[in-house]
Amino acid sequence: MRTPKEAILWFCRPGFEADLAAEVTAWAGVSARPAARDGAGWVGLEAPDAVAAELAAAVRPFTFVFARQWFRVLGAGDGVPAAEEVLGALEGTARRAGGRPRARDLVVEAPDSEAGRRLWPRCEALDAAVRAELEARGWLSPRLRQAPRVHLALLPEGRWLLGVSDPRNSSSWPGGIPRLHVPAEAPSRSARKVEEALHVLLTPHEREKALKPGRRVVDLGAAPGGWSWQFARRGLLVTAVDNARLRPEVLETGLVDHVRADGFRYRPERVVDWMVCDMVKPAERVARLVGLWASRGRARWLLFNWKLPGGRRFEAVERCRAIVDREMTEGKKPYTLRLRHLYHDRDEVTGFLEVGETRGRAAKRPRRRRR
Repeated sequence: MRTPKEAILWFCRPGFEADLAAEVTAWAGVSARPAARDGAGWVGLEAPDAVAAELAAAVRPFTFVFARQWFRVLGAGDGVPAAEEVLGALEGTARRAGGRPRARDLVVEAPDSEAGRRLWPRCEALDAAVRAELEARGWLSPRLRQAPRVHLALLPEGRWLLGVSDPRNSSSWPGGIPRLHVPAEAPSRSARKVEEALHVLLTPHEREKALKPGRRVVDLGAAPGGWSWQFARRGLLVTAVDNARLRPEVLETGLVDHVRADGFRYRPERVVDWMVCDMVKPAERVARLVGLWASRGRARWLLFNWKLPGGRRFEAVERCRAIVDREMTEGKKPYTLRLRHLYHDRDEVTGFLEVGETRGRAAKRPRRRRR
């Protein structure tokens, strides 16, 4: 194993490397120069060990919008390693740190680029081999609560990287891509986006609390009904607001009431539990709608999508974030906002907002690292 160039590595959707690099620069400092090659599906940042450790410790849940996965890089090699080579690298790294190998979790992954996806079968095979050896030696166990998540990344450039992350702040799914089941009868592709959003943006406890059957949902711009269908199949009562038609299977749930109206003009007769919105409208306009519903107490939980313009997408997200923050500040409402460019998102990001004081996985907004 040799010393890697990268100190921290992030995975993202191919084509969004520049957006993630801009986000990393804003977070790490103007002197940071992340390496990003268009279409590679990853961004790397070079830094001395001490700086890399400080940066890694500063990562919090939802610090990054455009990153699916991240880890601090500890070592690198060429080609595809054998299991014994990985075990030796882990042992050597732990020895230099004055300890022994310990891991709470293992993730073997490759980028989501066309070349990276060809490495996914090798990742699966390597995961099985390395995991078996780690468990046999007592180096890997979910009971090791203070131990890191170990990452082994295969890059199409002919290299492999070994790294670690805090399990609370990184993904247990390879590449940060959720493996979730959505029934074949889902009425639209957007139903998959909702499934992913509910698993990525909410904790299990939050899902149990917020998705109780009988809770009331308003879906603005609902047609063809994928979002409404996802909430209805969980037993929630949905008011689907759209002038266009809903798919028959959405109405067949018996839990969806279709109201033909403009989503921007609609107002509920009483406070509801959820407002959800996936309208193909300018992101800033939807951000203001979200801010108004939340700041005026029309809903407690909000799930929404911001359609981003081509180029400078990170700046567009920050503008939308500022719009929501302004509305919530004027309304004197505490809130938690989480944003993520999901696997099922394209030129858009999905957000979750909870009104009220929370002790969840993220602060009101990610803090910039102190410089």
